[in-house]
Order: sequence, then structure tokens, then C-alpha cells
Amino acid sequence: MKTVITSTLLATVLVLVISSSALGNESESITITMTGVNEISISLDKTQWPLGEVAADTEYMTNPPIEWCTLAVEGNCNVNTFIVGEDAEWVNNPGDYKWTLSNDGTNEENVYGLLFRISGDTERGYVPITKTEDEFWPPPSGGSSLAPGDIKQFGLKLLTPTYFVGGREMQTQITISAVAD
Repeated sequence: MKTVITSTLLATVLVLVISSSALGNESESITITMTGVNEISISLDKTQWPLGEVAADTEYMTNPPIEWCTLAVEGNCNVNTFIVGEDAEWVNNPGDYKWTLSNDGTNEENVYGLLFRISGDTERGYVPITKTEDEFWPPPSGGSSLAPGDIKQFGLKLLTPTYFVGGREMQTQITISAVAD
């Protein structure tokens, strides 16, 4: 039987345009544990990516390994992990303005690309994060699940919209979930 943790959090916050000082410590960590026959537990370190002010049609990348996030498996069973993103919304008035998350990592007016790359994964390179849940690890082409004690470091790449209304603090969330293998 496979058990799903549907709200395992990696709240990677992209702070765009306005100062990021109110968003807290960059090195916070989150641990989610589900117990039963299989104890599924993953933790994430570096849960925020405060960018500050950004320019239109520009690529930003986390600096390996300093700004990279770390996913650690702490349960008692092997897990497959998945990743999904969201549209970026204006912090001060989320319903009024957003950037749509691209489905292929590209950008256009009010559409941004967000991608991830796992350290050592030479097969895939940067992979688009979309609003549809996709394999984080193992890669879709094969590979083994993550075992207790396994660690994966990963970086992010942001491609800002070709045009957007400036002067607004935007944020988005990426969610990583785990399923017993």
C-alpha cells in the first residue's frame, strides 16, 4: 500500500521587486513525517529564495551549493518524490495581480518560468516546474527511489516575465511530496 503525504512543504518563496527583510531566515527547515507501517519523513533546508528587485526578461539562478536546497529522507522506507509549482501572486493583494507559471520553463508577458536541477543529475539538467505534479526523484526515465538517509541538493532557475508591472512584491510556493516506494 502506498501512502501519500499531500502537503509536504517546500515553501520556496521568490521575493521579487521589494526588500525581502520581512520574510525571515533563509535557512529555515521543514520536516514532515507520516507514521504507520512505513514512516515517510522528508525534510527540507533553505525554504526561501529572497531575490529582491528583479528585471523583466532576466534569468536568476541559485548559487550552488550556498543557496541550494537540501532534501533529506528521514523515514524508514524508500520514497519517490514529486514537485509542483503555483502562479506567483502579489503579496499585498493576491487576487489583483499574478504571474502565470509557464508549463515549459519559458516566459512571456506576465508568464514566468521556474526550473529545478538536482546536483549530479547530468541526464536532465534543468527541469521545468509546472502546476501539474511531476517526478522530482527518481527521474521519469528510471533510477532508484530515495532510501532512508539519502540527500539530494537542488537549485532553482527563474526566468522573469518579458513584461510585468513593477514595484510589487511577488511570491510563489513549490511543493515537494513523497510517496512510499
